[in-house]
Amino acid sequence: MTAESTHDLAQSRQLAWETAGELKEGWYVACTSSEIRRRKIVNARILGLGIVVYRQSDGAIAALVDQCLHRGTMLSAGRLVDDCLVCPYHGWRYDGNGRVVHIPSQDGARLPDKPHPYRLRSFVSREAYGLVWLYVGDNDPEQAEIFPMPYWQQRPWTNYYMVSRFSGTVSTLAQNFMDVPHTVYVHDKIFRKKADRIMRSTVETNPSSVEVTYHDAEDAIGMWPLLTNPKKQALRHTDKFFAPNITRCDYHWGDDSGFVITSQITPEDGRSCRVYTLISYRFPYPSWVGKILSPIIHAYTRIVLGQDIRIMRKNVAGLDNAPNHGNRNVKADLVHVGIERVIDAKRSGRPMSDKQLGSRDIEFYI
Repeated sequence: MTAESTHDLAQSRQLAWETAGELKEGWYVACTSSEIRRRKIVNARILGLGIVVYRQSDGAIAALVDQCLHRGTMLSAGRLVDDCLVCPYHGWRYDGNGRVVHIPSQDGARLPDKPHPYRLRSFVSREAYGLVWLYVGDNDPEQAEIFPMPYWQQRPWTNYYMVSRFSGTVSTLAQNFMDVPHTVYVHDKIFRKKADRIMRSTVETNPSSVEVTYHDAEDAIGMWPLLTNPKKQALRHTDKFFAPNITRCDYHWGDDSGFVITSQITPEDGRSCRVYTLISYRFPYPSWVGKILSPIIHAYTRIVLGQDIRIMRKNVAGLDNAPNHGNRNVKADLVHVGIERVIDAKRSGRPMSDKQLGSRDIEFYI
């Protein structure tokens, strides 16, 4: 990476944090619980801000700004000693609350009786649904709810996470995850086949969510209808966006078969996000059938996700090709417009107008 590109990246991260506004006031995922084993240091990035995360000996999660107060070095490049982070540059030591408890050049080998007056910002953390969540805002974290990841460890549902890095913003990724028209091009034949027929849906825009209900009994997804829908029941398909950064896409066939994709999007900066996708599924067969097929299901979802990763990389590259791009929207893009408006309202703290809220029926070709 050149000095110029490094400078641009730093500016992008700083801008992401400075312009986040009220988007900071929410819970974001830093990593999965399985990623943060004892004595392992994890570096995360949320809204441009670098954060170092680790698990203490009592199991509690500590999260600090990933920047030594002394000379700015990344603490995530250091090591853990007695539940404290030790900077790799000059050995400054920080406890889990961000307090400097040892400065070797000043204290020698002995730790002082009291911490030094220097203190890094620390963040409130929670573990839930197999994820480590951080609150990076200034408001009371107890006033914000952690999103309940659907069907987590609820039998007969099976769950697993896919963790991926995407190019794009929370808005563009949420739009991609809830976008039906792209599936017949990006995921042709593997997820949905082009049919040249009309699909009807109802889009409901609320102050903090966008919900889409599809009215298409003939719609079919995936490659294994005998597995997901042997009784040939009508598909119930709904997509939902929850501000500031969650999408949930439900596909259900009757009451005993379903596939639910829930994505928690952690914005790293203004150009990339880390996405924690929970796949939840159940089929109208004994549970052992799903277990036997789990390697194939994992591989299939990874292929579909990889196609989205590649197209979003091309999307960002296209946006870079010429300045001042403005989206041209058609009827099928009402979902996209709603997501953008909800996120903008959340960022600014200003409510949406009555004209922007409510339900609307739309139709488009797939």
